[in-house]
Amino acid sequence: MPLDAVSIRRVLRARRALVFDAWTRPELMARWFFPDSTWTASIEHELKVGGRWQVLMREPSGATHDQFGEYREIVAGSRLVFTWNCPDLKVIDSVVTVELFDHEAGTELRLSHELPADPNVRRGHDEGWQGCLGNLQKLLEKPD
Repeated sequence: MPLDAVSIRRVLRARRALVFDAWTRPELMARWFFPDSTWTASIEHELKVGGRWQVLMREPSGATHDQFGEYREIVAGSRLVFTWNCPDLKVIDSVVTVELFDHEAGTELRLSHELPADPNVRRGHDEGWQGCLGNLQKLLEKPD
């Protein structure tokens, strides 16, 4: 099956360790891992290679969207690779790679998501990731 990819680069004004924590600590993930700021999420995961993860996203209407997969690679502070299943769009075991790099403004995040070569699937995931990463940016950059 031919593959397409969503590739996103963001510079976040936060230390790399904090960005990595936001990707790996359920209590932080639940605060940003959804595409629209009005949604919420429940997170379950076992952070180890071969460990399973799940994000159950909820719209204000009550509709839910289940995403899940398995961690393939974990390099503390710099890299996560995991499979991604999205039953809503019939995506099975696609692969997401998140890489973090030091940047003068904080952390450069590079996300790549290999997907089936279907424009609707690609568009849906690109919009979803843009929303999620926008929420992540707001979470990390708000003063506490």
